[in-house]
Amino acid sequence: MNIRDAALEAQKTGRGIARKSDGSRPAIFIGTNTTECFLILSPDYKTITPRWEPNLNDITANDWYVIG
Repeated sequence: MNIRDAALEAQKTGRGIARKSDGSRPAIFIGTNTTECFLILSPDYKTITPRWEPNLNDITANDWYVIG
């Protein structure tokens, strides 16, 4: 699905989104309505980084899904 649909579905269920093209252990992106923007949970689930900035490929991709 596209990033908008995935983000809306994830928001309803309190989960994150990821891309299928990132493999079986993808980074997880968690949307917020704070100055932290999207949080990035690393593939090893040990690091959270704020303020993800998607590139054009991320925005136009149709391989997003809800995870978590």
